[in-house]
Amino acid sequence: MTSPLRTFAYEHRWFYDLVTTISALSVGGVKRLRSLGLTALQDKISKGAPVLDLCCGSGETAAPWIEAGFAVTGLDLSPKALALAAERTPQLQCIEGMAEKPPLNTSQFAAIQISLALHEFSSEERQQVLKACMRLLQPGGWLVLIDLHPAGPCLKLPQQLFCALFETETALTMLQADLPKQLREMGYSTIEQELLAGRALQRITARLP
Repeated sequence: MTSPLRTFAYEHRWFYDLVTTISALSVGGVKRLRSLGLTALQDKISKGAPVLDLCCGSGETAAPWIEAGFAVTGLDLSPKALALAAERTPQLQCIEGMAEKPPLNTSQFAAIQISLALHEFSSEERQQVLKACMRLLQPGGWLVLIDLHPAGPCLKLPQQLFCALFETETALTMLQADLPKQLREMGYSTIEQELLAGRALQRITARLP
């Protein structure tokens, strides 16, 4: 079930940006939030390497990668979001498609980023998305996930309120999931998890053997 505030946020960009700005304060601001994927992997892959921003939305988290000199493809299911991404970041190659079945070539990318989108999928769909990433990554390629994590005592109530107002049941389901374990069982290696924003956010890097 979608809450009225969630619908309002997606229909009115100013409100969406306001919510993002407030939420990002706990990690040092919007700019740092949108760069979390880049800062985790930029020293692990060659400059100019092909990178996929999966569920890229309107391109905000793809922009730091492009500014750093990487060749970035953005995939999203929303034509409206992709049109805005293309307008804001012309260097971004935009592809419309499902994250579970991306219309992209095998072993195409040195890195894949999924930023604050994995919680939008059910448990079964999440497994499909992570499996699709394995197909798209080059051998030795890297995956970086930035998403929700059960918050510590100080932010537990704010996180619960945020999820009630702006998220769906899939977010609550993912909060109960052990993503590092799931990645390990799928065959990813070199898995590292960093907890941010009072433990309310997690950044995970994993490598395709």
